[in-house]
Amino acid sequence: NNAVAEIAFLPDPVCAWLAMTQMIGDCRLFGTSNGVPANCSKPASFWSEKAIKIYSSALCRPGKGDVGEVAAAFYMLACADELRYTLNPDHLTQLSVPLEEWIARLLLQSKGDTKSVISVREPARAQVNFIQVCRDYLRHSVDEIQRSGLLRHWYLAGRASYVYASCVAYDILVPIQYNLNGAPHYCPMLVSVKNRVKYSENQRSAAIDAMKNVLSKAKITTGVCVLLLIGLEDTSHDEPSTLHFQVGEISTVVIVVPEEDDFGATKLALCSTCGGGEESEVMASHADLALGAYGDRLLRTSTKVNDPSKKLLEKISSGYSEAFAGTSDERMT
Repeated sequence: NNAVAEIAFLPDPVCAWLAMTQMIGDCRLFGTSNGVPANCSKPASFWSEKAIKIYSSALCRPGKGDVGEVAAAFYMLACADELRYTLNPDHLTQLSVPLEEWIARLLLQSKGDTKSVISVREPARAQVNFIQVCRDYLRHSVDEIQRSGLLRHWYLAGRASYVYASCVAYDILVPIQYNLNGAPHYCPMLVSVKNRVKYSENQRSAAIDAMKNVLSKAKITTGVCVLLLIGLEDTSHDEPSTLHFQVGEISTVVIVVPEEDDFGATKLALCSTCGGGEESEVMASHADLALGAYGDRLLRTSTKVNDPSKKLLEKISSGYSEAFAGTSDERMT
């Protein structure tokens, strides 16, 4: 039927590159035109605030549970953009950045001497090359993705991928290029994103082991497993003194995003209206909340004290407590 139009939103590296140039604060790449500054770039924190406003308006909202992944991808992209501009401020045509320096920036976010945490045993350094993260619904195993050439394709296209929704072990797949005997070798980086208030050492070890098991079952011997924690109440974390990214090894890294990161990624992850719609959920569960609020039996939350969703629940609880004053437990149960 010639009257039917098929519309697809395809990964566009040109649009991604233009967006990247506008998300680097004080970027002067485009100069002026007829005396009018052509540059309209803003720092990444400006754009994260815009994302929060868009999500809270419900005009555009990520799927349930996905906002943490979006914030994590935003943090990784912003760190890479900043590093890319630092390495070559006059030309942003070189998209690849050294894996070691990028990981260091994720860990320290440009504070202190990032080179001091890195130990490189491989003479030829690995590279990452993504400027956008796209949704990928393929349910192929990691080794199938590697054998088919998709990792190479994604690397050259400047993209990483959110994996399908029910993937348990990891959330984002990033292609890495290693140099082996002078030839490029493409390997996977698995990123598991946890948007939690607390995440114990045992949980961290289990998450890392789950990703390593994926690579082990796929018989992949070179790669990186990253556990990225965002939204933690306690962000203190022992930074590694050395990081090894070597052909023939599965490297592991735990990244704890600061509570007040420079890019506003944590604020984006914790935005109570992003993907949740708490007020509409409260109204839909009105009767159950009425029962739960009495005696504080169900309205328990481990979110931060000043979190809007916690304040909303406290307001609901207070209102119900006043309404039920003098009501016996027998009548309520």
